[in-house]
Formats: sequence, C-alpha cells, structure tokens
Amino acid sequence: MDFSLPELLRGLSNPVTLFGHFTYALLIISMLMRSMVWLRVLAVVSGSCKVIYRAFFLVDPVSVFWEAIFTIVNIIQLILIWYYQYRHRFDAEEKHFAEQMPRGIDRSSIRRFLALGTVTALDPDMEMTRQGQAVADLTYIAEGIVKVEADGKLLAICGPGDWIGELSFLSGREATATATVVKPTRVIRFNQQRLHTAIARDAALRRTLETALNRNLAGKLTRSNAMGAMPG
Repeated sequence: MDFSLPELLRGLSNPVTLFGHFTYALLIISMLMRSMVWLRVLAVVSGSCKVIYRAFFLVDPVSVFWEAIFTIVNIIQLILIWYYQYRHRFDAEEKHFAEQMPRGIDRSSIRRFLALGTVTALDPDMEMTRQGQAVADLTYIAEGIVKVEADGKLLAICGPGDWIGELSFLSGREATATATVVKPTRVIRFNQQRLHTAIARDAALRRTLETALNRNLAGKLTRSNAMGAMPG
C-alpha cells in the first residue's frame, strides 16, 4: 500500500476517507478537553461516527462491536456525571459553604452535612449567642456581618465563611461571648444535638466538620491576635 503524501492528499478528496479521518480527529480533540463532560460528549460523537463508518463503509463487524461498546461506556459515564452533579447541586448559600471547604473534602460528605442544616435570614441586632447561656446551634455565616463581644469588649467581626458557636459545640459549655448581627445576614444553622448524633455515626461527616472548624478557628485566632483576644 502506497502511503506517499500525494496518495494521502488524493485520498482526502474522497468523502468516505474524509469521514474516516473526521472520526479520529474527534477522538483526538476529545482528549484535549479539560472538562470531563466535553471529553465524554466528543468521545460519544466520535464513537458513533466510527460505528457508522465501519458498519457501512469498511464493513468491519469486530470494529463495529468494540466501537459500540466504547460509545455505550462513555454514554453511561455521561449519565453518571449528570446524576452526580444533579444529586449534589447547591443553592447560593450551600455553594458558598462548599467553596469554603478545604480541598480534598468529598462533595457527597458536604451534601450530607448540608442536609442537616437550615438556611435562615437574620435581621440586624438579633443575638445569635449570649454570653453565659447555652448555645443550641452551630451556625455558618453565608452572607452578612456579625460582631462578637465579651464583657462589653469587642472581640471579633465575623463575616462570610465564619462559624458562630463552634467553641460551645466542641466543649459543650455555654457561650463565652455574645454574637450579634450587624447587617442583614444569611446563615446555615445546624442543631448541635442533631449534629453530634450524626457525626458519631458518620466518620466522613465528622472529618468534614473537624476540618471546617479547625480552619475557621485558625483564621479567627489570627484575626483576634491583632485585637488582643480570642473570639468565643
């Protein structure tokens, strides 16, 4: 068989040959995609075209069989990607929460964690915790500003990404400070008792929460050092 450049160029004038090259070009392009969805979509299109090419032009049953398997596998993968993304879709507050989680935390663990919470809107001057009193909820700030005070002294200003009530949650004691809403705020509230029960049964959920709280406490400690006190 002559594989010279002139022969190759002449072959490109044949629509059937062009179609064959097109199927492989699609496969190569799919490998260049950074998005897994587009990679799978182009792989499905390439596989489908190859099935047609080898079934009606080359008449190669073996290749048709394996190209069909290749296409079906990629279709199944697309369905799984769609299901996974749909199953773990986040609304605005939940998306903010998920984006604040450290890398490496499984999306399904975040979804299970969020299923335990309730999104709540808070008005200015509302108290989220009061110094010396029991704290019912562990609260994540998705939007807004909250001030933390103890004995009349400002300890910290908390905003999106911060937690309120984490020291009480970890120690089981009353609030060490009073947290008051400064401007309209949206939070995700987690009942402490329910959360303790859930993490006792789910190791992945416990690791997710521990990672989130440790990261937040480190950030609060850094900020509070500048103010000369540890936020409660």
